[in-house]
Amino acid sequence: MSHYTAHIKRHWLITIVTVTLFCMAIIAVDLVTATTTTECTDGMAGEYACHNVHLLANMPLQTLGGDAEIGVLANDIWGWTSPTTGIEYALVGLRNATAFVDISDPVNPVYLGSLPAHQDGLSDYRDIKVYQDYAFIVADTPYDAHGMQVFDLTELDSADRSATTTFTEAAHYDGIAYGHNLWINEATGFAYIYRSDTCEAATHMVDINDPLNPVTAGSGDGCYISNTKDSDAECIVYDGPDTDYTGREICVTGSDESVTIGDVTDKDNPVIIDIFTYPNIQRAHQGAFTIDRNYILISDTMDEMMLGFNTRTHLIDAHDLDNPVYLGFYQHSSPATDHNVYIPAGGAYLGEFAIETNWRSGLRILNIASIPDTDWEEVAYFDTYPENDNVGAKSGTWSSYPWFESGVIAVSDVERGLFLLYPVLRGPTDVTLDAFLGEQTTQWPLVIALLGTTTLVGGILVYRRRSN
Repeated sequence: MSHYTAHIKRHWLITIVTVTLFCMAIIAVDLVTATTTTECTDGMAGEYACHNVHLLANMPLQTLGGDAEIGVLANDIWGWTSPTTGIEYALVGLRNATAFVDISDPVNPVYLGSLPAHQDGLSDYRDIKVYQDYAFIVADTPYDAHGMQVFDLTELDSADRSATTTFTEAAHYDGIAYGHNLWINEATGFAYIYRSDTCEAATHMVDINDPLNPVTAGSGDGCYISNTKDSDAECIVYDGPDTDYTGREICVTGSDESVTIGDVTDKDNPVIIDIFTYPNIQRAHQGAFTIDRNYILISDTMDEMMLGFNTRTHLIDAHDLDNPVYLGFYQHSSPATDHNVYIPAGGAYLGEFAIETNWRSGLRILNIASIPDTDWEEVAYFDTYPENDNVGAKSGTWSSYPWFESGVIAVSDVERGLFLLYPVLRGPTDVTLDAFLGEQTTQWPLVIALLGTTTLVGGILVYRRRSN
């Protein structure tokens, strides 16, 4: 064989190897970003235990800008629907940023980019809520200079779908250094920040009626001190059975020691209506009114760990806000630590169900029609943490957003990123995913990469045979 021929063959081999590696890289990227749409069949959707909940998509941490190997994990989640385009978006908290995902096609969600944490700080806890097409974001320690970010969500409609964008804040509130949780009453334009460095770790109130100019509520320090170390809350304009408070802004706030019902209509003079406890309270994390305002459901995040109970969801009779009455609890089938419970008054579910996220046992959906009895029925679930359903926090499902009109529930998982789930809660439970799948687009980059790899591997084999 001549030197020239050997030279040509050597370059041919280098070209084959290079192009092959390039095609394999395309395949690898596609496999990392691919989402698996799986029907819940015989109690499983792939590796995940389920009942009446289909898996539309799962976007791993890597596709959201996270990285479990260096501790950039997911935390809280919220959602937003563009009033202009109707596109539904998932807003996913990470330790270092807030990620934005277009879920208009929930089988093929698109990661648009992220808003880095204020001054690039890291925090295990990030909370996101929405008011008038703006996202408001707080973060907790160990980062103590985050304040509250404001982001213009309408930027997402025009974001490049073929690239990722690093977004910037539209405004910033520095009346706090950090905050553990956040609630926004969209009917009044006030934000409530819990367990911050202000207000003795109780509630810090912010006027966000002008979203780009958030200011401390009232004329004083904006503090509503019902009990120390508040955890989370729900605040509403009250339209329930207790006519003494009709039209007033009422908050139900959980803490380490008690639950407080308060009237925060006058931000300079918030009034405690009642502070109550219930048997074996450890940390009343968060509560939710039923849509008729007659009852309140409460999650306690520490009773499983401290007392060895299975997960419990507590029920309070709130017909008389001055005299709430404890009615008992619904006990779940596992000891997983509970976290958030929502009763959507809008979207696809209209208050028929309590939608919970219970860390290592995942999304749990309860039919609560039997209230005031607590013999509720678990009608659906999806366990994003297949390892176990043990007690423990900050692994598995963090929270959910169940208000989308599409019926899709967006769920954040600490280690596994974003899950887009579709419960079947009414009518026949053998509903398939055909409506979501529709006419699928051929993944041409993957097809080309596979064909190219196959062809080039064949070329290598031919080359080796001719060289022998």
